[in-house]
Amino acid sequence: MKKSLQHIIFGALVLVLGLAACNKETTYIADPVSSRLDAFIKFLHVSPSLATITGQADNVTLLNLDLKSNTYSKITGTPLVYEKYFPTTTNAYATIPTGLQTIKFSLAAVSQKDSMELFLKKVQIDAGKYYSFIITDSIKSETNSKAMFLQDDLLTLGSSQIGMRFVHAIWNDTAAKNVDIFSVRNNATIFSGRSAGSASSFAPLNYFTTNDTLIVRRAGTTFALASLNGVGFTPGRNYTLVYKGNGAVTTATAKPRSLLIYGH
Repeated sequence: MKKSLQHIIFGALVLVLGLAACNKETTYIADPVSSRLDAFIKFLHVSPSLATITGQADNVTLLNLDLKSNTYSKITGTPLVYEKYFPTTTNAYATIPTGLQTIKFSLAAVSQKDSMELFLKKVQIDAGKYYSFIITDSIKSETNSKAMFLQDDLLTLGSSQIGMRFVHAIWNDTAAKNVDIFSVRNNATIFSGRSAGSASSFAPLNYFTTNDTLIVRRAGTTFALASLNGVGFTPGRNYTLVYKGNGAVTTATAKPRSLLIYGH
């Protein structure tokens, strides 16, 4: 009887020590795989002359090179056309691996086998970062097109603020003449002196309590080039305002200069 009691006490002690060992804080040598390997990207098509540049229809599928298999996999679903972006859901990005990535622009590809290559772009992707890839008429320029691959350094905002970035994506705008963005609601210029192919940083702005009208003006003047009427914002969110289109035309069917805004 005494020996059995000793066995019970010994077994209980072993169990307690085992549980204590299991509860020790675990030290990880590396971060979880997903946080190390992934970044996030959004694509926006605002190239009014893409069909002319490529000699093909205005619809683009984006694929990414898998270095292990040396094959391309689709990033986008429905092919992109002018003024469309991917992903289309609110505040969403597509996942993309990190490192130097090769993105293939193809004509309405279903898979690698049937994808007609338009051109390739190589971009550096860093873990945990967010990016916007804005397709413009500079897409075949290895130098200028880099300005439209943007890191989305989103702001942490107060309850009465929004964040906004301005992108001037009209590549045939009048040479050496910049633009301002004027807010009717604030009765003030919120971006000034922006040149073609440039992108500002995100700036905090007071939340517009009513809908606003944003006007593109030739820098330093009140001459209006385009406007976006009745635009509303959600406090605490970041937005990108894009000046896009063909700067040389004004007819609606010819993709004239205009403004587009998307949220992050």
